[in-house]
Amino acid sequence: MDKGITIDKQFIAKLKKGDEESFHRLYDYISPSMRLVCRRYMKNEEDAEDVFHEGFLKVYKNIRKLKNPGAFGGWIKRIFVNSALDHLRKSKGSMTDCIDEVNEARLSGDDDVDDTEVSDIEFDRLTAGDGYEMIKKVDFSQDEMLGALNLIPEHYRVVFQLFVIDDYKHQEIAEMLSINEKTSKTRLLRGRGLLKKELCKLAVQKLSNG
Repeated sequence: MDKGITIDKQFIAKLKKGDEESFHRLYDYISPSMRLVCRRYMKNEEDAEDVFHEGFLKVYKNIRKLKNPGAFGGWIKRIFVNSALDHLRKSKGSMTDCIDEVNEARLSGDDDVDDTEVSDIEFDRLTAGDGYEMIKKVDFSQDEMLGALNLIPEHYRVVFQLFVIDDYKHQEIAEMLSINEKTSKTRLLRGRGLLKKELCKLAVQKLSNG
């Protein structure tokens, strides 16, 4: 990775002029962090790599549209996140199905489409303090965390990542996923509980193995 790169007005000006060397340096600089973003949303390395290259191509094509150089970091991350979401929408039986369910729920007036997948009793158990204390005793690797995330149903996993990891607000998430804010909040709540369940299982296994 090119650790000496400085993202400033001069560097962005070179990018906007199509300077090949600057794009090579940018590619090396953002590759580790943006590849990780893509890995979080995709369940396999091949799809994650496809999304990464799609995202970088969009950066190349749209860099001239960037008006505020100070917003470069957020702008470029949004491109890769949206590329990942676009890929999921195109996947068979994936995001499109979830969005269709929510749109149908809107028409019927039932915004709590997600509430049936985890019972209230189970959810209370998953969010109890003991589980959290157990999780705190274990150091999870990056791959273990990604593995636990990938065990969560996609519509929960995506909202969890957008809100908790990528720091988007519910209003933004609702717009990005074509859902309403209440559905976003419900999916976040369920996603947190389900992730905790998976991490508790993993923590028990790791503690048992010493």
